[in-house]
Amino acid sequence: MSSKVQACGIYARISSDDGSALGVARQIDDCTREAERRDWKLAEVFTDNDVSATKSKRRPEYERLLQAIETGGIDAVIVFDVDRLTRTPAELERFIDLADRHHIALASIGGEVDLATPQGRLTARIKGSVARHEVEQMSRRLKRKFQENAKEGKPHGVTPFGYRREHIIDDQGRNAGYREVIDPVQAEAVRELYRMVIAGQSLRSLAKYMTDRGFKTSRGNDFAGNVIGNMLRNPRYAGHRTHEKQIIGTGNWEPIVSQDTFDQAFAILTTPGRRHSRGLEARYLLSGIAICGREGCGGVLRPNVHKPRPDGKQRSSAYVCPRCMKLTRRMDPVDELVNDFMVAYLTKFNLRSTATDKPDALRSAQEARDAVLARMDTLADSFAVGEVTARQMARINEQLQVQLEAAERDIGRLQPNRILHGMTGPGAAAAWEATTIEHKRTIIRSLLKVTILPSGPGVKFADDQVLIEPLA
Repeated sequence: MSSKVQACGIYARISSDDGSALGVARQIDDCTREAERRDWKLAEVFTDNDVSATKSKRRPEYERLLQAIETGGIDAVIVFDVDRLTRTPAELERFIDLADRHHIALASIGGEVDLATPQGRLTARIKGSVARHEVEQMSRRLKRKFQENAKEGKPHGVTPFGYRREHIIDDQGRNAGYREVIDPVQAEAVRELYRMVIAGQSLRSLAKYMTDRGFKTSRGNDFAGNVIGNMLRNPRYAGHRTHEKQIIGTGNWEPIVSQDTFDQAFAILTTPGRRHSRGLEARYLLSGIAICGREGCGGVLRPNVHKPRPDGKQRSSAYVCPRCMKLTRRMDPVDELVNDFMVAYLTKFNLRSTATDKPDALRSAQEARDAVLARMDTLADSFAVGEVTARQMARINEQLQVQLEAAERDIGRLQPNRILHGMTGPGAAAAWEATTIEHKRTIIRSLLKVTILPSGPGVKFADDQVLIEPLA
């Protein structure tokens, strides 16, 4: 058979790689020696590193191998073992059919598998079935282990930003697993992100905060707004252990934020109809906020910013109505008027008006939430000592999850508005000057209705051309 082989391909694959690629390198070395022993001319090496053969994830090099067989580029394949080629019966049958049609020789380090004979195909199928059984057994054991870890409150998966992984060494000096401990610098950044959300700042502002301070994601990328939003919705930061996206008890790590802080931020981040701003950072105070006061219009004003003229002079920026195209007002005096109004308004603002109007209901919802979480912890303890079975655990926890979600919805609905925290009273002027334009815009949206009234042609700007109406 070896004399008939004109060009062979080597296929190497490893499901999980530690980054060194040594697993596939060893497979390639052994397969290359096998090709030399058989006197098969090596045409190409196909490598799928860190890719499982049992998941739906595409294996690009495996697909390229099949294409090379289809086009006649190779007429033999060498693998370390048949289970490196595939561990699913359906894919094995596809390969057997392809090998049969194109008369492909298949060799493994353990010996040749002649797919042209019934005995060879049986050998391949037996190897594939055994490999599949091993995968299913491993999957079952891992799932069981993950469930046990979850019930015991142990962390699992990628360590979230704000924590670092620390190995545990037992009395014998052996590695006894790991724990997650707070990274002081990152944790303070996380707390600031929660404060910014509660203060009404946009996810875009949060992303800028992280970028300005040089923080990166675990993949080394800049933080995007949607990434931060998903991150802050993670109950892990409040000390909760989740399994399959459901809270099942208390984790064995220190929370970074309190339950109250998490509840406030979560309520804001999951508000129906919440704005998800995209594109460039907002630069103009009243763009998309101020309303055209011409009768029958009511359009939302947009900025009109001119490029510098050839003589270097800059024309004044203005707010214009894109609906009627009949109202234009210089931006600077309007912004100055609204800024002055906001400082005066916030200086004498009664912060109590932002508190929940149903404190008893909020407290009741929080107590209901805490009671459900306590029952989840008790249930996990009972499971750990064998007082309840895994099936009972799942059934009871499902009912508790429904109660928990109901309590969290009530808490979110009853949460007070915190966007004015630190913005009122004698220090309002300094706070307003120091805060971001995103925060200013959020406060204006929640407190005021700003209408730009029409005026006759050639009429100079006057304060009464801007109607400012508090919403409450």
